[in-house]
Amino acid sequence: MNKQFIMFTILVFFTGLYLGILRIAIPVFEKQLNIAITLSLLLPLVAFGFVKGAFNFFAGKLSDDLGRKRVLIIGWIIALMTVPLFLSVNIYTVIIISILLAINQAFTWTTTVTSQIDISGKLRAGLATGINEMSGYLGVSFGSLFASYLFNVSYILISIICLIALISSFTVMETKKLITINNGSLKEDNNRVNYFSITKISIAGHLEKFVDSSFFILIPTFLLLQHYTLFLIGVTVSSYTFTWSLSQPLFGYLADIYNRRREILVIGFLLMFIGFIKYSDFPILFSILEGIGMGMVYPNLIAFVNDKVNESVRGKALGYYRLYRDSGYGVAGLLLPLLYSFYGYEYTLLIVGILQVVALLLIARS
Repeated sequence: MNKQFIMFTILVFFTGLYLGILRIAIPVFEKQLNIAITLSLLLPLVAFGFVKGAFNFFAGKLSDDLGRKRVLIIGWIIALMTVPLFLSVNIYTVIIISILLAINQAFTWTTTVTSQIDISGKLRAGLATGINEMSGYLGVSFGSLFASYLFNVSYILISIICLIALISSFTVMETKKLITINNGSLKEDNNRVNYFSITKISIAGHLEKFVDSSFFILIPTFLLLQHYTLFLIGVTVSSYTFTWSLSQPLFGYLADIYNRRREILVIGFLLMFIGFIKYSDFPILFSILEGIGMGMVYPNLIAFVNDKVNESVRGKALGYYRLYRDSGYGVAGLLLPLLYSFYGYEYTLLIVGILQVVALLLIARS
């Protein structure tokens, strides 16, 4: 495997570590500050989703205009800015940390996946994206684990992660120079994206985030109310996360070699619909099914966008897609609690499942 590709895989792992640690640290800070439970749910999900979505688009544009490497370096400088905020934690610094986290994730994750597709080329975009997302979300898992056991030194862990990642970012190559302009049937010129051609895929990515948001706030809360032990809740949610993370390279690779990306996406969305029909009857089984569906969908939506655009505007196109996708966190964070209060758990998950059928139809027509 290309050494530079491995470097970007390691860097996205650090991006995940940083996110994973703060996913534990921010709720702990909120509890220490006695922040209301409603605000503590909205802060990490809604604010993070909307800020990250907007900066994904900005990062994608900058990566085409300034180069991937510069945007990556800026992202880790922004991460370092959170370190001194740990010295004086209050509601304002928690909000600032959440915003800086979202910007860091937009700049570093968007850039690494774009760079890895630059290296692998269009024909291996699914595999490249699958490896990127797997590495990043494994980093999230390990970061959360480290923070759970070593919370008192999380300040030190974050400092070390940011410094190593920043120094490493100076050593990677600028992958934009690897791009060769395709003058075939694609309609984009060197500086413009035909956004209409990728909007349906982007909306599908937005709807897919309702599934992940359900595992973020809805499912753990419901299982807790049903007197599941914390261990069983952890196993249930982790079975989804690990299945999703580890299966992405496989499904990305299969979509590449068999050129069946649309079909794999349709099957993935269908599985996520099925998994929510009677979720509460078999939570662990259906969590694994949701993870398989997400593993099919997550890397191949990015690769499908990449299929539709000229290589010269890859950064802008992926930034546009990720604007839609990650803002799904924010919209879901607002809607899921309302749906739950009006319709209850089963019907809320069914509605989320139906949204995956809508996404399926959008992909089938793309």
